[in-house]
Amino acid sequence: MPTPQPTRQATALIVDDDDVMRLLEYETLSQFDFVVHEASDAQAALTLLSTLVPDLLLLDVDMPGMNGFELCRRVRQRWDMTRLPIIMVTGMDDLDSINEAYQSGANDFVSKPINWPILGHRARYVLRSAQAVRELHELKEKQAAIVQAIPDTIFLTDRQGNYLDFKAGLGATPGLAPKTVVDRHVADILPGEVAELVLRAIERTLQEDRIESLVYKLPLADGMHHYEARLAPSGADKVVIVVRDITLQKLNEDRIRRLAYFDTLTGMPNRQSFLERLDDELLRARRQGRVVALLFLDLDGFKRVNDTLGHGVGDQLLQAVADRLKERLRGDDFVARPALDGSGTHLARLGGDEFTVVLPHLDDAQVVGLIADRLQAMLGQPFHIGAQEVTVTSSMGIALFPDDGDDASTLLKHADTAMYHAKSLGRNNWQLYDRSLTTAAVRRLALENDMRKGIERDEFRLFYQPQVLATDGTIVGVEALLRWQHPEHGLVSPGEFIPVAEDSGLMVPLGEWVLRTACRQLVAWQERGAAVPRVAVNVSATQVRGADFIGTVASIIDETGIGADRLELELTESILMDPDMRRIEGLSRLRARGVHFSIDDFGTGYSSLSYVKRFPITMLKIDQSFVRGLPESANDAGITTAIIAMARSLGLEVIAEGVENSQQADFLRRAQCDKLQGYLFSRPLPPAEVERLLLQGRI
Repeated sequence: MPTPQPTRQATALIVDDDDVMRLLEYETLSQFDFVVHEASDAQAALTLLSTLVPDLLLLDVDMPGMNGFELCRRVRQRWDMTRLPIIMVTGMDDLDSINEAYQSGANDFVSKPINWPILGHRARYVLRSAQAVRELHELKEKQAAIVQAIPDTIFLTDRQGNYLDFKAGLGATPGLAPKTVVDRHVADILPGEVAELVLRAIERTLQEDRIESLVYKLPLADGMHHYEARLAPSGADKVVIVVRDITLQKLNEDRIRRLAYFDTLTGMPNRQSFLERLDDELLRARRQGRVVALLFLDLDGFKRVNDTLGHGVGDQLLQAVADRLKERLRGDDFVARPALDGSGTHLARLGGDEFTVVLPHLDDAQVVGLIADRLQAMLGQPFHIGAQEVTVTSSMGIALFPDDGDDASTLLKHADTAMYHAKSLGRNNWQLYDRSLTTAAVRRLALENDMRKGIERDEFRLFYQPQVLATDGTIVGVEALLRWQHPEHGLVSPGEFIPVAEDSGLMVPLGEWVLRTACRQLVAWQERGAAVPRVAVNVSATQVRGADFIGTVASIIDETGIGADRLELELTESILMDPDMRRIEGLSRLRARGVHFSIDDFGTGYSSLSYVKRFPITMLKIDQSFVRGLPESANDAGITTAIIAMARSLGLEVIAEGVENSQQADFLRRAQCDKLQGYLFSRPLPPAEVERLLLQGRI
């Protein structure tokens, strides 16, 4: 408990020219625990008041010089009736004297002859009254300051809803003036619906004797405002209503909600919002026994747009795609980017270049395919982004509720799986989800995990396939080919694990291992007397686009001691489609050191002469898909002959891979193809067996 503070004794000043009266007054007030001071006239009193302000002043009216009335008026110029209460002592009992005492500022008066015991009680009463009034004034001042300091409007009403009082705090925006409110009814001030809410809240507050709260909106000159009202009982039949303008708070809440649930790029809902809405849709579909289709689409080549045209164009493309979906899809399709008003077509950005479309009212599952075709045709039309014309395609996966999943997360995961299957089939197509795809996805994940372990456990091997001169079979190089000796599954096909390595980010460390191992092997062969003119190593687009591919190749050359002119890097045609000048300059620096570059599987992609001329290419490699049809297929023969002629006109070497019989070899020799590679000469072999062929020099 806090320690009680000692009560200060009250002080009193007696002003009277009669010594006997002063003595009697002194004794009386002292008995009532006053600390008493004295003055014999008004002037002495004023002098004393300059240094001492008592709690009570006792004034005689009839004094020489300045009388008590005048002294009282002088005192009131400095101290009010609550700060320094005054009792007038007068021998006059006429009404005029009493009125003058009060008009001069006296709190009370005492007539002579004085009843001395009553004087002490009266002094105490006047003192308490003045103190109570002073405290009341201070309380009112505090309350007024509080009202001024808070951004609230305070109303006082009776049970019937009549306004009894009104005060507006600093910054409050009630849209009302006090004179327009007091003595009027709630229904006269507020719109009907809002007035009814307030009246019901007033009744509940008084009936249940507790605080009520409600939120409502009012149209003002500067727009719609939101208000929160808190109602508290005040006595048996009155209610205090504290009203705060929460418009800014509502705007901030909406802003936070947008950040949490909406994509900042398009202003449309994000993945979290989409999943919540989809779960609600599936709940309704479950009750009504409906089928719901989820279409998950991803833009093909979006990364290429970002890399070649910049992220600004990429962002504008995403906005254009969202706008096109919103404009073209039928109104009852639910597109993952739902609109803010929750009606019509709904759109949301799931992340990156991913969109989803939900068809909630599906009568026939076959309609899904028609809509998917329509979507792909619509998105395949060119987009005009500033001065650029951008064309993209889309890959799409479709999952159906309830067969392919009974909740939003599962359905989305399965649609995503089907979309990746569509990409694996060449992109720009759509695929329905099948349970086998999940099995394949699980197997793919297991394969990725095994690859990581395989790299750590040194399970990967390099085989080498000789490359020979078409004229006499002299070995002019070897191509390094990656193989994986899995401890459980045996030799895993590159066609199975290379795509996984590309998608999982393992291709860069694995490709670096291949390059370093091939270079070391060539140096080892040379040290044992087996001459190897050149070793060819495939490098993926992922490697070439890596942060420091050029530096990595240069450091491996220095580290292994291989002659740079003995190394050939086989590039894919997709690299030619991304003519980044810094990359071309880096490859040109390697070529200046002696490194050779060839284009692998030439003719199967989108290469053109302009692309080939930009890069420091030294050789073209004819894909085995063209060689396989030789010499019977006129198309394959024509393409092959054209590639050889183009290479010779550009001063490039040319090699044909996949040569399996003498008829193919004879055709290629007649077409003046420089080099050949294939099973007709040798299968890919381990290093020791290749070494024996190298020592022979020819096949």
